[in-house]
Amino acid sequence: MPQDDKDLPPDISGPPQFAVRARTTPDGDVWFTIGQAWEFQARGGRAFSMVLTMTPVDWRGELLLMPIPDQEGTALWD
Repeated sequence: MPQDDKDLPPDISGPPQFAVRARTTPDGDVWFTIGQAWEFQARGGRAFSMVLTMTPVDWRGELLLMPIPDQEGTALWD
C-alpha cells in the first residue's frame, strides 16, 4: 500500500518502450508478446509500468522486457 503520492507510478502516456514477452510453453524456445511496458524514474532509479493483455496457459511468471526498436531499428534505451 503506497504511503503517499510519491509511491504511486506516474500517469503513463505515449507509445510503449518495451514489449512484455513470455514463453509459449514452460520450457519452449518460442516467446510471444503478452503486454507492453513504459520506463519512468522512481526514487532516483529506473522503474517500469507494465500492462499485461493476456497470460499464457501454464505460465510460471517468467517474462522478458524487450526494447521496442524505433523506426530506424535502434532500441529506444541505447
